[in-house]
Amino acid sequence: MSMLLTIAVFIAALAIILIKPKGVNEAFVALAGAGLLFAAQLLKPGDAAYIWSFVWNATFSLIGIMIFTALLDYNGFFRWAALHIVHRFHNRQLVLFIGLSLLAALITVFFNNDGTILIMVPIVLEITALLKLSRSGRLIFLLGIGFMADTASAPLMMSNLTNILTADFFDLSFGQYASRMVWPGLIGIAATIAVTVAYFGRSILSERKRALAPHLFPQPASAIQNRHLFYLSWLNIVLMMIGYLGSERLGIPVAAVALGCAMLQWGASAAVGKAPIKETIARAPWLIIVFALSMNLIVYSLHIHGATAWLPEILRPIASSNDFMGIFGSGILFALLAAAINNLPAVLISSLAIVQVNGPDYLPFASLLGTSIGAKLTPIGSLATLLWIQLVRQGGVSIGWREYTKYGLLLTFPILLLALLALWLLDWS
Repeated sequence: MSMLLTIAVFIAALAIILIKPKGVNEAFVALAGAGLLFAAQLLKPGDAAYIWSFVWNATFSLIGIMIFTALLDYNGFFRWAALHIVHRFHNRQLVLFIGLSLLAALITVFFNNDGTILIMVPIVLEITALLKLSRSGRLIFLLGIGFMADTASAPLMMSNLTNILTADFFDLSFGQYASRMVWPGLIGIAATIAVTVAYFGRSILSERKRALAPHLFPQPASAIQNRHLFYLSWLNIVLMMIGYLGSERLGIPVAAVALGCAMLQWGASAAVGKAPIKETIARAPWLIIVFALSMNLIVYSLHIHGATAWLPEILRPIASSNDFMGIFGSGILFALLAAAINNLPAVLISSLAIVQVNGPDYLPFASLLGTSIGAKLTPIGSLATLLWIQLVRQGGVSIGWREYTKYGLLLTFPILLLALLALWLLDWS
């Protein structure tokens, strides 16, 4: 009975998130589901304490990174980069598409995927409006950066909340993580550009050449609000990378690095009047954190009541085969799981299953590729995708769930397979 009730709560939460009645935020849906399980005594305070021990480092890291990116965004850092690309390639729209996709990849790798969506979607909406692209043309550019936000999130630990969760679960340092995931992550970025250009290239080239003259675009320098803060941003990014690399040796969590750099940037911004407190705090991902904590509690309830016992049974024979079949089989399995239930709860289920199977050491990395890239198969696969759909619609470019899923199915599998191939080649060598 307890298993059936837990499954019912989980399915109901997913259904409400999909339907989104009256625009209700998915965080409140997940929170209500977790609260119901506590009320039914299917979750206990000890379970919440266990989940918090699993997610606290990732939670505070995400807060620090999002505050840092918000401060950079207020100072025009990302708009400056985008305008440089537009001025150089505004009349070569295919190259412009690639340039904006690469900018999205860089933001994702060094900051995080949700921040990429918040930063890049408004910029791309503005750029495609100035270029007077058709609805189809605008959607292609938006899909390019939307896909890149998740498919580029594998290389470094801080690129995705799921990365930090997995690294903490398996006690991986920043360097250990990067040594296994930089190469597959870079292949995932290259594959995303190759696949999207192959699929959308002809459509981009067929767009009418109606771009405005370069002088009608704002100059990149005009985006920068304060040059001293701009230079500090570059220094702070370098300090953040050094801090991540040295965090294990210094015995400090990556959250301390992220929060420390955020506070340094915030203090400098406040000193020159460029750090509005309310707006900066509002940009922190509070609802994303509520969603992550609540969904992890719901999924952990599924686990402790036996509803996820099937996953280790499926994973065990896959992991016991040769490395090639193990990497591809597990990666695809984890991708389908993320696409079905969202990658945040999927990474918890996957991690618990991997521990039960006690299989090869590539499994956590195959899981991350599957849950990061495979999440693009469906609109519910990642919070970044849900956020992307919301912002795109608000910007006047409508897209239905069926249309998105069509693109998800066409584009995701080739990207995932190439990234898994890179992981296998790395292990094989």
